[in-house]
Parts: sequence; structure tokens; C-alpha cells
Amino acid sequence: MWMFRRERQPLDQLEQGVLDDSIPLAGLLRHALIIGGHASSQALQKWALNELKGYEGQPESAVPDYRRIKAPIQADSSSPFWQRRGQTISALQLPAFTHGKISEDIGIYFGVGQLENMIARATHGVATRLSLHGAAEIRALMAASEPYRSRSIIIDDLYWAVSPLVLQDIVDQLRTRLTQFVAELRSTMPSGEHRPTQEQVHRAFQSINITTGDNSPVTLAAPMAYAESGSAATAASGTPQQGRWWPWRR
Repeated sequence: MWMFRRERQPLDQLEQGVLDDSIPLAGLLRHALIIGGHASSQALQKWALNELKGYEGQPESAVPDYRRIKAPIQADSSSPFWQRRGQTISALQLPAFTHGKISEDIGIYFGVGQLENMIARATHGVATRLSLHGAAEIRALMAASEPYRSRSIIIDDLYWAVSPLVLQDIVDQLRTRLTQFVAELRSTMPSGEHRPTQEQVHRAFQSINITTGDNSPVTLAAPMAYAESGSAATAASGTPQQGRWWPWRR
């Protein structure tokens, strides 16, 4: 008698993967993306896709709160007489036009695959350098200003010094949210069931409480608990804002 094994559903694979820290998050988010597609959950699909591709090109208000961190601004500089590396400076020491635009508060926009690669390549105890927006232009303006020009000081680099532990915390929080999503979903499904309904997916996703930079929840704007297949459910993340004033560069 032939024995057929049941093909594992995306939820089964996601459940197994979130409990294994050695499994990359990118693959798990793809399972979440598929679950969102089956359930017509545009909110879940949007979140999973953003985490996979990153938040580049989106307004700062779209970045989830767990991706917002504090990191010191540091400078490498030199003169004919000395060299300084990793000197922490205040945002107020930058040109006036950057005030209110560049600070120690930053959002991490990279996709999760790139984040995990950055963590894997990091040297223990050494901060990861993320270049300031428009760093080349800011360096040129600083070098041309009187305090620097009169002493022949050159600004070689400007960057945020981000601890790899902070990046690891972002990844850990993302895995925890996926785990919570699975747990909430399983709690609403009958024993032995492997395919969640649209409403079950919707309710489970809302329970993991993802908020964006302006404290708006990532949620469905429609008044219904879920979107029927083929209908248009939209994801709300606050009032649209202008994009970041400078492209992100590493």
C-alpha cells in the first residue's frame, strides 16, 4: 500500500523555520509573503516584501519602529600634523543646512538579507560604518569653512557608527514577530488544520503590533476584518510624507 506524505504548507515551513536561528530570515519572509497572498492580506504582503527588499526610497514614516536606532556620528580627519579616526562629533558641528535633517536618530533601510550579511561580516567590537546622507558634499563644505581651512584639516569620512549588536537586535525582533504571528495564527486554527483562513491571517498579523516611524500601525484600512479574494484592501501607514532629503549610501 502506497503511503503519501502531506505536502508541507507555507505555514508549516514558517513555523519550523522561526524556531531555528540558523535559517536565514529571507526565506521565512518569503513564506509569510505567500501566506499573505493566499489570504489576500495586502498588509502582510507589504510588510514581508519591505523587509525583504528594504525600505529604500520610502518616506521615513514608513520605517517600522524596531528599525529606528540611535548611533553616534563619527568623523575621520587629518592635517599635515596628525590623523584622527573614529572621533565622535555632534550633529551641530555639521553645516547649518543639515541641522534638523541629520542626527543620531536613524532608520535602518537595508533588506533583511543584507542586514544578516552585514552582521556576519562584522568584526567583534568594531562598529559598522554607515555613511551620512550627502557625506561627500558635507565633507567638502566643512573643509572649505574657516575653522578647517585655516588649519589645513581635511575630513576624510563622515558616518554613523552602528554596533553590530544593534543590527542583530533588529533581526532578532523581526524573527520574534514572525514567531508571534505563527503562534497567534495557530491559536485560532483547529487542531490538524494547516491552511489558515483569510480572517485568521488578518487577525494574527494585526496582533504582532507593527508600528511605523510616526507611530501608525501597519494595518488594513478597510473596515472588514479581511479582504475577500480579488477585492482591494489597502495598507495604511500614516499620512504620506516627502521622501528622505538624501539617498542612503553605505
